[in-house]
Amino acid sequence: MAVNDSNVRNLIHRAMSNAVTGGGCCGQVEVAFRSLQTTRRLPGRSLDLDLAAAEHYLFARFMVCTGTVSGTQMRILVVGYDAKKWIDRARGKPDSEATTGNPVSPPDSDVVRWGLTGVNEGASDHDRCNASVSPPVWRSLEEVFGPGRRIGPY
Repeated sequence: MAVNDSNVRNLIHRAMSNAVTGGGCCGQVEVAFRSLQTTRRLPGRSLDLDLAAAEHYLFARFMVCTGTVSGTQMRILVVGYDAKKWIDRARGKPDSEATTGNPVSPPDSDVVRWGLTGVNEGASDHDRCNASVSPPVWRSLEEVFGPGRRIGPY
């Protein structure tokens, strides 16, 4: 199933519009991301590629906006996560990166494209409203995703 860009934009717009509790530009993006993350964790929603694309976009935008990771690192993580999904599928373990009991969405170039768009817009947000925070050159994956199940605080 192909990603419907119009639907992805609507999901992002709705999440951002409902994120009135987030402070500043990065806070609003975080609240919007958390909303879509919660939705994707519901049974039956993890395989919705439009929702995956919107969530990946907001995650990347949030992480770069806040300076948690650099744009360069997030680009590597976006592409690397998709590559890891291909490897997991080839090994017969497509759900090895699951963070819930739901299946992991399949690798998809459109989801990657949306994640990379989130990186770019997060960099613009960072420069506009959070430029005083300098992201590290590289943050360990344990710091980004947490140990064990790699879901960390994000």
